[in-house]
Amino acid sequence: MNYNGFPYLAAELSAFAVACGIFVISLKDGKIVHFTPDDEAHFYNWLISTSIREVVPAC
Repeated sequence: MNYNGFPYLAAELSAFAVACGIFVISLKDGKIVHFTPDDEAHFYNWLISTSIREVVPAC
C-alpha cells in the first residue's frame, strides 16, 4: 500500500516523527527520509492506519 506522492510502500516503513509539518521517516533498511505532504492530517492518518509506529520526542 502506498500514499500518493510518497515514493515508499507502507511495508518499507519502520517509524515516523512529525514536527512543523515535516515527517521524518525511518525505513526498515535503516535510511531516514523526510516528507512534507500537501495534507498533513491525511498523511498522518495513513501512517497510523498502516500501523507505522509514531515516535514522540521526550521533552
